[in-house]
Amino acid sequence: MSVMRWNEDEARRLILGQMVSLIDGMRTQAIRSSTGKFRKREPISVFRPQTLQELMGQVEGELEKLVAEHGQLRDFAESMRTLLRRMPDASLLEMYDAVMDASEQWLGDVAVEDADGLRTDAQHPTQLEEVSLLIDDLRRERRKPTRREKLAIHMAHEALANGARLQLPYKPLPIPGFGDTQTYMSVTDPGEGHLAGTTTREDWLRGVLVHVEHLERGHQDRESVESYRIPRILNVAKVRLHVSGRAPVTSFIGRPMFDSGKFHLDLWKTVQTMSGTCTAMFQMGVSECKVAMDRMTASQIIEFMRCLRSNILRDSRTQLLSAAFNLNTPLVDDRDGRSRIVVDRKEIGLLGIELVKAGGFDKVTWDGAADTYPSLPMMEQLTHAEALELVHRAHERGLRTYFSAGFRFPHIPLAVYTGVDGVGIGGAQILRYMDSQTGFHGPFQPENISRILAIRDEAARSPLGRAAALLARLDWLHSQRRLDDRQEELRVELYEALSRQQVDSVLQGLESQPQAATV
Repeated sequence: MSVMRWNEDEARRLILGQMVSLIDGMRTQAIRSSTGKFRKREPISVFRPQTLQELMGQVEGELEKLVAEHGQLRDFAESMRTLLRRMPDASLLEMYDAVMDASEQWLGDVAVEDADGLRTDAQHPTQLEEVSLLIDDLRRERRKPTRREKLAIHMAHEALANGARLQLPYKPLPIPGFGDTQTYMSVTDPGEGHLAGTTTREDWLRGVLVHVEHLERGHQDRESVESYRIPRILNVAKVRLHVSGRAPVTSFIGRPMFDSGKFHLDLWKTVQTMSGTCTAMFQMGVSECKVAMDRMTASQIIEFMRCLRSNILRDSRTQLLSAAFNLNTPLVDDRDGRSRIVVDRKEIGLLGIELVKAGGFDKVTWDGAADTYPSLPMMEQLTHAEALELVHRAHERGLRTYFSAGFRFPHIPLAVYTGVDGVGIGGAQILRYMDSQTGFHGPFQPENISRILAIRDEAARSPLGRAAALLARLDWLHSQRRLDDRQEELRVELYEALSRQQVDSVLQGLESQPQAATV
């Protein structure tokens, strides 16, 4: 059994970390109960190593900001300052119990039990597999952790931060037409929202991709700051610990970094940097890494994808590479020695399919983000027939598919009716608070996941949803050359009917002759 022996500094660091979490919990509670507009003036900061003294200073600084933002929490802040003053002299067991008592008093956050508390003279088990099973029990039983259980989870997080390796089962992405549902909701968050929300309920993981991505960019143009950016890798590790094999975990990597602006001069460094990052993600059990195809011509994109996939260590059968194309960014097609600029959204999407197939990636992603923030919803940038055609053409060539940008509740059925494999949904549009003036994000809203999945499931049960799922299956089997002549005819007929959104007659024919759709 893997164990970690805790010295006093490590134990105090863990206690201070729990105090920071408690302060964050109080801030979230205050924001969610407020009737005014959400305000946030500072972006999420980059993590930096801290001494114990610096960590204590962080706690004090967070308390000052909390009172400035929410004056009604002054008594809470003073109680935390009292604990901080006790830190140098109090025993670790007393401090641990005091923080747990505060969590119970102010948040109702910890179930009470007769725990041993935090003992520095004992070896606390930190076997990640056991902690992952514990988290699964909590999720299934829909209860909060006891003090002992919460301590085990915090210790597992610290073990990950200190380099412990995850060797947990992971769930691959489903084959189009053969999953629990056809269109998976890619619930997206930088990480903390997944730990406190997405992963806490079993029904929130059905037909879901747990996608880890840094979403916050403020009101910056896409040239200066990517719409989406790579998350903190420790957050990915924590999410994998909490999800294990219950759902696929995916991650965004970002656009390639060309230092000099000269493609072939920078290719070596760019490929090795990104392949190392993707390899690290895949070694943790991530099921998909997504790379943005920005700042390259068509021929460069193909060469970049070929080089990148050849340098990544992964199980290519179950761990996928996804190429993201922004439909609002013109793309130069120079494959035939001449250059033409493609600006039409659908044409960029179709070109993306060709490039992904030539480059050897597994999945094509169409993103509708622009310089406006929040983004214009993707399903308002393409007609139903255009979006369906993109998905259909990609599936019949053996590629998975994905839409992202600006999704809100009314747009979910529109995506389901195309048979797309995944929909990026999260951030300020639907799952996080956002300051409209700065564009910075606030607390996660996990209760919206139930509504998201309910809307998806209702759309999937409709005639259009059923037809889209069947077309996805037929298109995928076509790519594998596993359809007979009658099934090929059905595939074409179904696509044309779905494009017109008139599928009733086709579905009725299938119900009267079900063998026609046997695949």
